[in-house]
Amino acid sequence: METTLAGRYQIIKHLGGGGFGQTFLANDLHLPGHPLCVVKQLKPSVSDPAHLETAQRLFNQEAETLYRLGSHNQIPRLLAHFEQNQEFYLAQEYIDGIPLNREIVPGQQLSEAYTIALLQDILQVLAFVHQQHVIHRDIKPANLIRRSSDCKIVLIDFGAVKQVRDRAIGDLGPTSITVAIGSPGYMPTEQQAFKPHFSSDVYAVGMVALEALTGLRPKDFPRDSETGEISCVLMRDRISINPELEAFLDRMVRYDYRQRYTDAFEALQALQQMLGGREKDLPAVLLDVPTVPYLATDSRSEQFSTLPPTVNRDSSPSQRQINPLPVELQKSLEQLLMTLIGPIAPVLVNQTLEHVLDASEAIEQLATYVPELQRSRFREQADRIMQARKPDTPVSASATQGATIAPHMPQQPISMPDPAFIKRCELELAKSIGPIASVIVKRTLTQQPHLSQAQLVEVLATNLTANPQQMAAFRQGLLPSP
Repeated sequence: METTLAGRYQIIKHLGGGGFGQTFLANDLHLPGHPLCVVKQLKPSVSDPAHLETAQRLFNQEAETLYRLGSHNQIPRLLAHFEQNQEFYLAQEYIDGIPLNREIVPGQQLSEAYTIALLQDILQVLAFVHQQHVIHRDIKPANLIRRSSDCKIVLIDFGAVKQVRDRAIGDLGPTSITVAIGSPGYMPTEQQAFKPHFSSDVYAVGMVALEALTGLRPKDFPRDSETGEISCVLMRDRISINPELEAFLDRMVRYDYRQRYTDAFEALQALQQMLGGREKDLPAVLLDVPTVPYLATDSRSEQFSTLPPTVNRDSSPSQRQINPLPVELQKSLEQLLMTLIGPIAPVLVNQTLEHVLDASEAIEQLATYVPELQRSRFREQADRIMQARKPDTPVSASATQGATIAPHMPQQPISMPDPAFIKRCELELAKSIGPIASVIVKRTLTQQPHLSQAQLVEVLATNLTANPQQMAAFRQGLLPSP
């Protein structure tokens, strides 16, 4: 394979691939700064003319589909579609972020609030996909990327999409599918039988949500011994969630596709109705998708216990503070929460601080986003962080003495961290918390761009408050001994 394609895309490294093609990371030499992009090459592992024709057809369908879908903010844009040396290529936008299979990991149960926000985010972009008469057919954590710049979920890998050319084939929807594509555990039975529907994607999203809640892989989900159904009732030894959310998830993963939500748009509408039309209480970053209209509803259901109550916005300034925390303490609180629920933490902190009157109330509301077994630890560590506030700022009544977390740094000449030191920080932090370290470091520098090296280390160390030994090793690995 040539190292430069179409005189424009310089291949950097191989990312992966299968029978129908390979994927590479490349630089776009025609744009300033030579930004990264992703290049897909059609390279079937078979030579049979019939299979080659199928491979080429799938590839061309992907290009046509991406041209239509790429205008959405949460779908990679198609940059080019070309042929070279009798081989076919797609060039796509590169997404800087972390795939959800590094955020949703076996053995780690994520909170109800996290799961609701995740469902909202995925269903909004998937509703757009379904409105374009496209079935993705391979929704799984590895194909969902948490974008570093704004924490939104980006839906990738449309190599499996199939345009639905005739939705009027009886009441059963699309049936003329010739290639079965998907991933075990996330692929329902009708898709395995070469007959995917829009509700097949809904099933996959439901499986991702249950995986986040339970910490189990889909293959390990308990099933009804008689019906084979998956349900939240069978998992109550692991999860405790609102009954309305249980019913919502159960419908998403029904064995019979006709009993599920018809498509992502219907599921999204049901989710918003279930939340009582109070979408404003969810993280705003997950709602800003202009291609999917707001779904107003007159029905009102009981608010989820995991969502923060709304403070009366008509309160006078003396009754309601815009932000009860100093900026440096807000950032420390974000870092702590991020270790427990992932990159969505800064958004949840900002959202919560708009609706509370003091630090104690903020901690209690943020605790609802944390898995129940970890809430006590979160409250204790958050109270200790409050001790770092300036002496003239009131301290919450539950705060303890002798805190060493995120101390106030004295004024001193600032020496900006160089790229090599930043990389060292990412590597040292990753030893304890994994690949999400790079996102945390980048976000910290974005929010606090004038930190010195010592200040950066102290802020990042708040991610390791649960393990003092790791915190000490992190500091020692980056800062010279006094």
